[in-house]
Amino acid sequence: MDYDFRVDSDTLDKKFSGLSRGMKVFVAARGKDWHIKKYKAEFFLTKKIGTIPFMVVLFLRSLGIIKKYKIDTIITQAPLFDGFVGAWLKFFTRRELIVEVHSDWINSLFFQHKIPFPKLVKRIFIMIGRYSLKRADKVRVISTATEKLVRENSAHTEFYKFPTFTDIDMFKAEADTSFRPVIMYAGWLYYLKGLQFLIEAWSRLQHKYPDFKLLIVGDGPYRNDLIDLARKHNIKNIEFTGWKPLEETKNYMRHCYVFTLLSLSEGLGRVLIEAAMLRKPAIGSRVDGIPDIIQDGETGYLIEPGNVDELTKKLDKLLGNPELARIMGEAGRKFVEDKFSTEKYFAEYIRMVED
Repeated sequence: MDYDFRVDSDTLDKKFSGLSRGMKVFVAARGKDWHIKKYKAEFFLTKKIGTIPFMVVLFLRSLGIIKKYKIDTIITQAPLFDGFVGAWLKFFTRRELIVEVHSDWINSLFFQHKIPFPKLVKRIFIMIGRYSLKRADKVRVISTATEKLVRENSAHTEFYKFPTFTDIDMFKAEADTSFRPVIMYAGWLYYLKGLQFLIEAWSRLQHKYPDFKLLIVGDGPYRNDLIDLARKHNIKNIEFTGWKPLEETKNYMRHCYVFTLLSLSEGLGRVLIEAAMLRKPAIGSRVDGIPDIIQDGETGYLIEPGNVDELTKKLDKLLGNPELARIMGEAGRKFVEDKFSTEKYFAEYIRMVED
């Protein structure tokens, strides 16, 4: 991820302050060129450049950081590019390597960008991922789907399995919620996220539910295509807000009627946890980690990815039954509250490093 320290983040503060209880944390990542101590961690940021040059800079900079600060454990966030860098850092420094798997590193990129020679590139991605995983001392997965992916591509049979950090406390404490006529999505605007299917489904229902609107919070390279698609379907009751900070996104979410995540690939779907904490029913695609959060028919609905007919039916059923939406929202809150917690995340992460 890219870090921007021009604005303080309570979520990052909580995450890194919590991790620092059990270890010293050093982060080498993308962002405006910066070396800063913040949130009880130390960040070494490098500006956005091409993938290969960035990997070279990341390797050289991380090599210096490891030696200077006598770091014991290298942790990478994916098996692909940073995992490859981590594998070479381990080779030169003989430090422990933990490779984390947060998503489908093989296929997800193809849902976001048009990539030349896709078969060749996919084969290379598989080789790089397997190379990184083979050299890992430990592997962390965040969902049933990411565990399955690792099992298919490495010899590892035991994993540290726990979800990504989600600051559920800021959602848990929120009492001012309501069910306004809003169908909501929040996140990056990529083809991968399946918003084209949501817009098509809404075009079929907008006249039946004239008081409802479709709210899309976020930004990304697919935004103009989605706006054009909405115009093509003559959708009037739709709003694109652009990117919003977490607090504003939460304010939209706490008053929506239903939350949607219709991705073609999704490591877990952390935003679904946040929506559930605000007692919102959800409709999501039956892919990767989403079924780990949505209990079909109990906390929301799962549909086959890209199935607009099924999506339309489930959305229609939920919009037409406010009591069902309320019951599902309550069930979702209970489910994620029992399963996810910040303290559990810190305890699992520290145990993984110390084992």
